[in-house]
Amino acid sequence: MGRILLGVSSSIAIYKACELVRELRKREHEVRVVLSPFSEKFISRLTFEALSGNKTFVDWEDDPLLHINLPRWSDLFIIAPCSINTLSKVALGIGDNLLTTCALSHRGTLMLAPAGNPEMYKNPAIQENLRRLRERGVLIVEPEEGKLLCEEEGQGRLASTERLLDWVEYSLRPKPLMGKRVLITVGATREFIDRVRFISNLSSGLMGFSLARVFRWYGADVRVVAGFTTSQEPPNIEIIRVVSTQEMREKVIGLKDWADLVVMNSAVADYRPAKTYSGKLKKEKRLTLELIKNPDILEELGKEKGNKILVGFALEEEEKLLSGAEKKLKEKNLDAVVANPLQSMGSNFYRGRLIFKDGQHFEIEEDDKLKAAERVASFLIEKLFKYPQKYR
Repeated sequence: MGRILLGVSSSIAIYKACELVRELRKREHEVRVVLSPFSEKFISRLTFEALSGNKTFVDWEDDPLLHINLPRWSDLFIIAPCSINTLSKVALGIGDNLLTTCALSHRGTLMLAPAGNPEMYKNPAIQENLRRLRERGVLIVEPEEGKLLCEEEGQGRLASTERLLDWVEYSLRPKPLMGKRVLITVGATREFIDRVRFISNLSSGLMGFSLARVFRWYGADVRVVAGFTTSQEPPNIEIIRVVSTQEMREKVIGLKDWADLVVMNSAVADYRPAKTYSGKLKKEKRLTLELIKNPDILEELGKEKGNKILVGFALEEEEKLLSGAEKKLKEKNLDAVVANPLQSMGSNFYRGRLIFKDGQHFEIEEDDKLKAAERVASFLIEKLFKYPQKYR
């Protein structure tokens, strides 16, 4: 995985840097930490050494070329939290400590995650420095809105660990899909019987949200149309919420001309009640419901596909996994289909098979759906967008 140089400047948000190091290590990244001199008054270097498993640096000590060697070692240099003072030094080319001189000598991707008082952050001088940094290609992970330790509210809180991790993964990957637009449907639709009861399924939305993350990491502009989900929404992605299959159809048809690739991952309800009752139905010994068929969104997209790439998912019983998926691939005019056994719904573990219309099959078996989503996306990029495997 990646080699991450994490710069930490003085801020009360420094405790989040500890969590960030731990999560980066969980994702198998190698992490080295360089501290600004004053940041040690918040947390000692020993804490970061224990979390990272590597020596933490504050000054040059025995290596006079440390400000050159550390940046050259790294694939990504991220400063989080980045104080307003450190941000301004980097923008103005001031190197008065090991952290800022590392930033000046770094030639790869530099990412800053500012944290500070809202009034300081929106100061015109600081906004001008941010503009300069962006023009030089520095990635700025904007601080979040909320109440700060100073009891003021506004934009100044360090970005969440989830957002920082997502930007790290984005920064480490090549961008073969830059300029491409991907539309993904996610989650379960609900068809209401009355005001409180509905027909639905066990889909959590985890696989669809994971695919959305991965396609963004590889450079695509991603939009998600989501039904009901229980999984955490991916950051930095536009999510359009719907309830019923008919609502999902309306949004997808409205966006299909925008997209280069449509991935229909959602578990839509095939049927809906012919009548929806107002209020709450009283309990009876027997209730008979008349169901009518919902529109087949995937079939409709297949008929009007044109030059678009269309990928579907097929949830099948084990003994019908391949035959059912291959039938769907042909009948719906798909470019590829992902065949899932029933056990994959609602589970984090993933096992399935990716089938292309030229007959090629690829096994996908991973201990979590984010890893599975990256494998699926990699094969789709290579096969359908004609990018060779070497981009990975």
